Formats: sequence, C-alpha cells, structure tokens
Amino acid sequence: MGLLSLMGGCQSPGMSKKELSQRLEEPGFNTVVFADYDLNRNFSEGLFGPDKVLRLSSAGHGIGHTDTGTSEVWLELRNHTDHNYVVEARTRFFSQQGIPVDAKPVWQRLPVPANSSAVYREKSVGTERLQYRIEVRQAR
Repeated sequence: MGLLSLMGGCQSPGMSKKELSQRLEEPGFNTVVFADYDLNRNFSEGLFGPDKVLRLSSAGHGIGHTDTGTSEVWLELRNHTDHNYVVEARTRFFSQQGIPVDAKPVWQRLPVPANSSAVYREKSVGTERLQYRIEVRQAR
C-alpha cells in the first residue's frame, strides 16, 4: 500500500485537502504548533466562512537572549471566543543543525481569558544559539 493510499485513508469525510495538508505539514523551526488541531484550524468553507481561525491563534512569537546569555522564547496567544481557555505549552529547543538539545520539555499551564490574550515564556539552559518549536495543546 502506497503512502498516498495511507494518506487518503486518514482523511475523514468533509475534510478538505487544505485541512489535511495542515495536519501533515512539517512544522519546521522557529514556529508554533497546535498539537490539538481544533484549537487553531483554518476551514475551507462552513459556518465561519473560508480561512477563519476557530478558537486560538498565535498573535506573535520569537526568541531573544537574556542577560546571562541563555535563549528565551515567547508566544502571545489570542483567544477568539467568549470562553476562557486553559492551555498547556512547551518549548523544544534545537541546535542550528536541527538537533534536539532539550532532554524532556515540560508542559506549562497558561490561562487565556475570553476575547483576550496571554503570553507564554520559556528559557533555555545553555548559552548556545538555538532554534525553537513551541507546542500548544488543551490542558489535560
């Protein structure tokens, strides 16, 4: 069975090619990944119209350096709903060659009030120049 056959078997009824590609897309570095797909999803059509974010989105993210030389990443999450959310976020740090440098990143809880935003921050342990990937999921 080929890869395309397997990918086709994963597609649920009503899922567009765009929605499937969002799930299968390689996340890359210096990005934010929503591990719970329904927190940040673009629809090709439906009640909210095309290309609308359903619940949460990244209002910005980046990396800087502290006074001690470690890296610090930040993420601003925006809640587009009338409901308070509690999410968890963690950062995976990578060397410039793409090698993971953190042993076990820890999920941190972050409340995101209704129609508001919240900021998540995480610092690295070492002082080497790093890349990052921030993962976000609903709190468990």
